[in-house]
Amino acid sequence: MRLSFLLLFTGLFLTSCTTGKKTAEEKYSQDDVSTFILVRHAEKDYGRDPILIKKGIERAERLKEIMKNTSLDAVYSTNTKRTQQTAAPTATEKNLNIIPYSAAELQEFSKNLKRLYKGKTVLVVGHSNTTPAMANYLTETNEHPRFSELDYTNLYIVTLPRLGKPRVLKLRY
Repeated sequence: MRLSFLLLFTGLFLTSCTTGKKTAEEKYSQDDVSTFILVRHAEKDYGRDPILIKKGIERAERLKEIMKNTSLDAVYSTNTKRTQQTAAPTATEKNLNIIPYSAAELQEFSKNLKRLYKGKTVLVVGHSNTTPAMANYLTETNEHPRFSELDYTNLYIVTLPRLGKPRVLKLRY
């Protein structure tokens, strides 16, 4: 009798925990996941504020194609020619303005992004040092090292759910 009661009580307890979890998941659904797509500018020329070279222009067009079926709420870029040119095809395709941000204020910028774009999707174009740093600030980790100066292929998808751990999907494009 005691064993039956204990099994019944345990079953009811586990069911109530599962129901609570399910309720929380329903309440804080996928609509509350913030997504930040982080890329470094494409291949550039040399000089003080260089423009993209042909290969870089092709990569910026490839980014636009990758983003074709993604609904974007904003496009951010630092105020350099190379980042602006990398962001431009995607921003134009999505009928969005490119919003400038300061690479010197990444921590504050990441806080503002998290606050302003809950449940939204944002493209952020940066540099070999700012793109992984931004992933670190958004996820509150230190797991993402600076890119090589020769590597233009990284694309990070940072997802911040309302419940649970942030995730970073590292891709190449």
